[in-house]
Order: sequence, then C-alpha cells, then structure tokens
Amino acid sequence: MLDWIKDNSTAFAIAVVFHLLFLAALLVNCQMDKPDKIVLKQGDIIQVSAVDANSYDAEVRKIEQKKKAEQRKKVQAKRKAQELAKKKKQEEIRKKKEKQGKADELKRKKAAVAKKKKEALKKAEQEKKRKKEADKKRQPELKRKEQRDRAEREIVQKIERNWRQPLEVPSRLECKIEIVLLPSGNVVAVKVVESSGNQAFDRSVETAVRKASPLPVPTDSVIFKEFEVMRLRFEPGSY
Repeated sequence: MLDWIKDNSTAFAIAVVFHLLFLAALLVNCQMDKPDKIVLKQGDIIQVSAVDANSYDAEVRKIEQKKKAEQRKKVQAKRKAQELAKKKKQEEIRKKKEKQGKADELKRKKAAVAKKKKEALKKAEQEKKRKKEADKKRQPELKRKEQRDRAEREIVQKIERNWRQPLEVPSRLECKIEIVLLPSGNVVAVKVVESSGNQAFDRSVETAVRKASPLPVPTDSVIFKEFEVMRLRFEPGSY
C-alpha cells in the first residue's frame, strides 16, 4: 500500500481532498436537515462508503489515464525528435559523402589531365630524341648524297665546257651516255646508250667526255664505286 501511495502521490492527495470535501458536504447537509441531532444508520454508512470508494476508483483511473496519455505523448515526442535527429544526421552524412565524392572526382580528373600532359611531354621528348638520332644516322648518308650530287654536277659541267655543238645540229637535243672511270678520274671508255637521234650530236658528246678527262670524281672510295661505271643524261645548258 505504501509503495502504491509513493508511486501515485498526486492521485492519493486528490483522493484525500475529495474525501474531505465530501464529508464536509455531508455534515453540512445533515445539520441543515436535522439541526438538533444527526443519526446515521448502519446502511447509510455502508452506502456512503460504497459511493466514496467508487468515486475514488474513478478518479484514480482518470488520473492514471491522463498520466498514461501524457507518457504516450512524451514517448511519441521523443520518438519523433529521435527520427528527426536521425534524418538530419543521415542528410548530413549524405551531403558529406556527396561533397567528398565531388572532391574525389575533381581530384581524379586533375590527376588524369596531369597524367595525360606528362605522357604527352614524354612522348614529345621521345619523338624529338628519335628524330635527332635518325638525323644523326642519316647525316653520313646525306653527306654522301651531297657529294654524289656535287660530283655528278661538276662532271656534267666539265663535259659541257668541252663540248662543241656541231654545225647544222638542232638545239635542245639530249642523249644518255655511259662512262667507265678510274679512281683518278681518267676516262677508260665512253659510249652512248640512248641516242639523241642525231649521230653528229652523239659523237660530239663522246668527244667532249674524252676531252674533259680526268673528270672530278669523288675522293671517297665508297662513293667512287658508284662512279666507276656511271650513266648520265647530257643536255647542254641543263646545269
């Protein structure tokens, strides 16, 4: 009983006040009806006690229901607050992840651009190096070609200086000749391999080759091998 009173102190206090008010009203009513003497029968006492107990129980139930309703409201309010806090936290986590995701994506893009740029620079350097090495390798060949072209040009020019145009031979004739040379440039043999169609012109070219001997052949023995038996087209005024 004491435990119940401790747990429901408010309800107990209200019940006590209610009882006191009820008894006071009962006494006043009795005095007004019978001012001289109040006589209570045993049945009346039992009835009053029954009414008092029912009212007390009803009041207690009412208080308990009110208390339960308040507790339910508190629980609901707490649950709602927890749900809101949970949603807020989830939203913060989502925004944080989204922000981090954007930052990571930007970082990846920057890294990809930097990598691409680095690869492009590396490729350009490699290409530059390759061209430089290729030019270096071609340098001797370019030098030999230059020597061959110069030697051939100088040979034709010397032949042309020693050539005399025959009388009654039309201009703008040409023929192809083959010359056999020694390393000294001396002419061993010469012959026309593609005629101009004019025998006098062809013979004049052969004569000019013999008069021009020795011809200015390359001093490089490797290049000279291409001039041991050389063929060239002779067209006066072409060089």
